[in-house]
Amino acid sequence: MTSAQETSPLLQNQHGTSSTSTSSTLTTNAASRQRHQETKGLIYMTLSALFFSFMSLLVSLTAKTLPSFEIVLFRGIIQTVLGVIACRYLGISPLGQPDNRIRFLLFCRGLAGSFGLGFFFYALSVMPLADATVVFFLGPTFTAILGRIVLKEPFGPLDATASAITMCGVVLVSKPTFLFPPPSPPTPGPGESGEEVLAAFFVKQQEEDYRRLFGTLAGLCGAMCAAVAYVLVRKIGKQGAHSMQHVTYFGVVSCFVSLIGLYTLQDGYVAPQGAWMWSGVVSLGVAAFVGQILLNSGLQLAPLGPGTLMRMNDIVFAFLFQITVQHEQPDIFSFLGASLVMICTGSMGLNKWRLEKKRLQQEKDQQDQQQQQP
Repeated sequence: MTSAQETSPLLQNQHGTSSTSTSSTLTTNAASRQRHQETKGLIYMTLSALFFSFMSLLVSLTAKTLPSFEIVLFRGIIQTVLGVIACRYLGISPLGQPDNRIRFLLFCRGLAGSFGLGFFFYALSVMPLADATVVFFLGPTFTAILGRIVLKEPFGPLDATASAITMCGVVLVSKPTFLFPPPSPPTPGPGESGEEVLAAFFVKQQEEDYRRLFGTLAGLCGAMCAAVAYVLVRKIGKQGAHSMQHVTYFGVVSCFVSLIGLYTLQDGYVAPQGAWMWSGVVSLGVAAFVGQILLNSGLQLAPLGPGTLMRMNDIVFAFLFQITVQHEQPDIFSFLGASLVMICTGSMGLNKWRLEKKRLQQEKDQQDQQQQQP
């Protein structure tokens, strides 16, 4: 009896040590799996940025000959077809849950996204690829502001400061004439009339100023529409609709919106000429669909802050495509403006990630305290 009593503490200690070791191993494995999932999510986000930038490049190239709303139409058709196929493969209804409120919000999300896409594609048709992308990436800033108004999400002094600085970045990219004087007119060559050269220069400069002005306004409107779409996605929530249903609704609604815009705001349908043009519009639709899938997958795996930073790769890839494919060199003001937008948008994303982690930790601490209470 005494021997059993003497050895009992030893056996209990071994058992306790084994339990602690097992618990520690499980915690380590869980943390390792979490890091692996987050890394995979960041890779997905980076790849989505690459596909979306490739789509923007194709839009920038094809929009020189095709109306922007027609490109939206082709993209919507391809996205709808692929979205319905994906929904059938996943065993879900493309229409979403039989809830009129959810379906109405999905329709509104598709409507906002369609207008945003139309504005963005027009900006790509009249502005350099990188500049249009930078202006459109004011979307996260507008999302933060609208999220505060509609969803009562936090919007502190850091967010307000970053939002103001991003506006300064857009000014550097858009280069309004009242802040940036036009370049000096060229010197007439031999046999050229100075008045004719000067008149041609001012006409060309005026056209360039109008294109940049309307392109910037279109990019800003597109960013605002994108912000409305993102807020509606949050309003619907993860339980309201599958991400593929968002994609399908977006495609269907964009088809109708683009048809209306094509015949009311533009000159109607223009048939793509040649195999290259057809392959371009088809490829941009497929690239957008793949980018959307990668984005949705990345958002589910990657933390909010680092995920936002990966989305900034859209701007990086846009600059690379503009330099290497289109052979257009951005000026120093475009680089500075893009840097301000990337830094401030990334800071807002990291700040929201920090606040979200703090909130979750506080909830966890409260639950632990409640469990410890007798």
